[in-house]
Amino acid sequence: MNSPAQWLIRMYAKSLVLYPRSIRVDFTDEMQAVFNLRVDDATGRGLWGLVQLVTRELINLPLVLLALYARERRLSVMQKHLNRWFVHKPGSWQEVLLACLPFLVLFLFPGIFSFNGVEDSIPAALGLGLLVLMVLILALLGISGLLVKLPRWAMPYAGVLMSGMVFLILILLGVSSLFFGQLSGAWWLRMVLFEIISLAALTATMILVVWLAQRFPLTRSFFKQVQEDWSLFSFAMYGGAMVLVLGMYEDISGAGLYILITAIPLLLGAWGYLRLRAVHWRILAMSLAVTVAMGVTLIANIQLMDWASPVEFVIGGLGITRSVLSILLTWVLCVAMLFIPMLLPQIPFSKPAQEQMA
Repeated sequence: MNSPAQWLIRMYAKSLVLYPRSIRVDFTDEMQAVFNLRVDDATGRGLWGLVQLVTRELINLPLVLLALYARERRLSVMQKHLNRWFVHKPGSWQEVLLACLPFLVLFLFPGIFSFNGVEDSIPAALGLGLLVLMVLILALLGISGLLVKLPRWAMPYAGVLMSGMVFLILILLGVSSLFFGQLSGAWWLRMVLFEIISLAALTATMILVVWLAQRFPLTRSFFKQVQEDWSLFSFAMYGGAMVLVLGMYEDISGAGLYILITAIPLLLGAWGYLRLRAVHWRILAMSLAVTVAMGVTLIANIQLMDWASPVEFVIGGLGITRSVLSILLTWVLCVAMLFIPMLLPQIPFSKPAQEQMA
């Protein structure tokens, strides 16, 4: 590369000091790399090409700087409002409330509308509208959590999204229909294999999320948080477990009271995670909460639906139906989801693993 081109690259590197600090911190390398490519292209067209490049950069620079500083000011004002509403002291009642909202929303609406006689009297349009409203509330709160760099309270929202995407992909790939429609063999064995595949898919998704988090400026702070406290992913999976627990009521009508009662231990588990400091106590609190919640769903199934479920096998004269077995296996999956994140520090690009390999 000739000396005029090298001089331009040095001058451009010095000019980056004019940009807002947030732009310099996050995009200096990318901007420099793009400009280097432009210089290479202009060099191929001779001196006139370099003159055109310099002229274009000098004309665009003031406009770009004005736009970036204006945007920076607007974003700083917006960020202050977001921080006031969504960034709170760890363990505060505001943090607990924001973390518990998805549990309240997802269980409150189905619980109220699943009482005997109520769900049948709700017009289809109203039911759809309430479902859309529920999804919008959770989506807006989840986006707000992303904008304030994913604090602890936002983890259950992320877990709902991650788990929902994993199971949707498994359905679209035909995995569920393969195990429960096409393959022959014992139903319980097919159920166990599906649970194992689901857990493996969730683990792969968590690793992918961590890998992506370190590569994008918006989520790098989250990657640093996860390096310091991997139980954040356990809290995220707690949100995914909430969806699985609620799914146990899918085929049961008139289970409104049971659904509302199920929300209580899950809310206490979220409160325990946010209030306790030791990681093992946090995991224990969430595991107990999921166990109690699954116990309530088991009682509801036995009381309201189990008579219609076929017996899968008999143990000591006691018939184990498919609904009971499904709940037990789902409980195992939910608890495993809480413990799997403890293995994430061993992935190669995590800080603890890098220190061990050094």
